[in-house]
Amino acid sequence: MKRLLSSLRPDEIYSSVHEIDYERLRRAGYRALVFDIDNTLGEWGCRALPQETSELLHRLEMRGFALGFLSNDGGEDRHLLKTQLRSWPIVWRARKPCTGSYKTMLELLQSPREHAAMIGDQLFTDILGAKRAGLYAILVAPVKLSSDSCWAKLRRPLERLFLRLFSGEDPAHNDADDRQKEYRKSSPPD
Repeated sequence: MKRLLSSLRPDEIYSSVHEIDYERLRRAGYRALVFDIDNTLGEWGCRALPQETSELLHRLEMRGFALGFLSNDGGEDRHLLKTQLRSWPIVWRARKPCTGSYKTMLELLQSPREHAAMIGDQLFTDILGAKRAGLYAILVAPVKLSSDSCWAKLRRPLERLFLRLFSGEDPAHNDADDRQKEYRKSSPPD
């Protein structure tokens, strides 16, 4: 049980990808950022990324980060999204939390796992897979809970329970459209 809990505990928690201190990650030695797509960068099933998110990704690349994307979705009918992300490697049907897709992404990014961080919105896919693969794991609040897939909606109450166990407080996952949740922020290791 202790091992499972440590595999689900994110290294950092933020309200969105826009709140992460990327410069601090860079100073800590992280050079590769692997992002989940659905409900991390845009709503679940989004056909395109919001403009500010697309701009964030380009700024991160300009700062010297290698970027990659893992999605359990198949990517069908997401042509505009694929065009937006065409500069970077994407692994569709990643089967997170299986570690194979994480290892494939690290190879594509030519990065050792010690220098890579995974950023996603789900404990049981993004965070669990990242921890099992040896990546630094950053949890962000979902962009829009009401847009979640059926499976994600079923997992959210259990995620909330685990987050309470980790922090001793309720992360306020109950308001689907309130993205200003009070999440615990922690620092990456020096």
